[in-house]
This record gives sequence, C-alpha cells and structure tokens, in this order.
Amino acid sequence: MTTHRRWTLAAVAAAGAAIVSVQQTGALWSNSAQSTGSTITAGRLDIAVGDSNTQVKAYQFTALTASNMVSGDSVQRPLRVRNAGNVPMKYKVDSATLSGVLPLKLQVTAVPSEVACPASGEASGDPLYSGDLTDAETSYRELAKGTSEILCFRVTMGPNATAGNSGAATFTFGTTQS
Repeated sequence: MTTHRRWTLAAVAAAGAAIVSVQQTGALWSNSAQSTGSTITAGRLDIAVGDSNTQVKAYQFTALTASNMVSGDSVQRPLRVRNAGNVPMKYKVDSATLSGVLPLKLQVTAVPSEVACPASGEASGDPLYSGDLTDAETSYRELAKGTSEILCFRVTMGPNATAGNSGAATFTFGTTQS
C-alpha cells in the first residue's frame, strides 16, 4: 500500500472518531433549568388633546374658529397634547385636512405655556411647522408618561379667498413608542 493511501485512510478514521466523539460529548453537556414568578405586562400608548381642563381623543378645537376672514387675517389658539398612556411616547402632527376650498396657511409652535400663544401676536417658542394647512406634518416630539406639552396653532387666510367659502380643519396626531 502506498504512503498516500495510508495517510488518507488514517485521516478518514481520525475524522470518523472525532465525529463520534463530538456527538457523544454533546449529549453529556445538555441541561435545563426553570425560572418562575416573572410577570410581563404590555404598556399602554395613548394620546389626548384639548384645552387646559379637558384632554380627550376626539377634541372639537372650536377655539380655533374665525368668521369673515380676509387675506392676512389670522386666528391663533393653544392646544394641549398629553401622554395619557403609561409609557414614554413620541407624537407628531401627522396630517391636516380641510373641508372646503380656502387658501389657509398654518403655523405650529411648541410653547412653554398658554400665555406664550396669545390671541394676537407671534407665538413664543419652538417652531414646528409653517406652510399650507393641508400639507401639515411635524417631526416627532417626545413626551414622558403623564406629561403634556402645549402647541400653538395659527391659521392665516392667504390671498384670493372666495367670499362666503368656509371649511373645517381636522388635525390628526400620530404616536409611537419612545
């Protein structure tokens, strides 16, 4: 028998012994243990909006109403956003819709208090959005559980509004976990 064949047979025999050895050793190392008493509870992600006294899921923002607006007129009011859940969350103004055809511009500003969102004059805070009302979308903002933040909404009538037209704006907020 040549030397080359002897080495090949020896290598195959050694590999077979190693596989048998590993399989037998693997069975000797298996084990299990139990841990009891663990409780896992899902958190609640919940957002509420409203005035300083009432925050609910579907809020009628009647304070942001004006009549007989002409180009350049505006109405500005605060809206409180509250984390009504029990986990930290991120929220944003996800969209705005308008029933009617009006050239409305929107500014959304995060303000430190309702006083920083006066009925007339500029809001004092962190600007979040400025543009057409129907294009409204802000970046996510974080809120710890049980806390709230005040947003100042300012709606301004743009040029070329048709007299007698009216519309209702609906703002939709989105949330996600922090």
